[in-house]
Amino acid sequence: MVEHQNSNSNPKLTTLKELREYIGLTQEELGQALGITASTISRYERGQHQRIKFTFSQIKRLQALLEQAGLSINDLPDDID
Repeated sequence: MVEHQNSNSNPKLTTLKELREYIGLTQEELGQALGITASTISRYERGQHQRIKFTFSQIKRLQALLEQAGLSINDLPDDID
């Protein structure tokens, strides 16, 4: 993962894909970090699920990734539960 260069701004990330790209991960890397497959990430990004549902442990891992990129859990897109 590459830390985003402008970590002083809080971007409006409206999709999982925007979030993933902002923190500099491929679908495979994000899937590995969260313990799910890249194809699941792909389905989420293509909108095959109305809302994205992660387990509590996946949200904790996602929060750690966000913090490394200078973001907070409040920066998650609204479609993530």
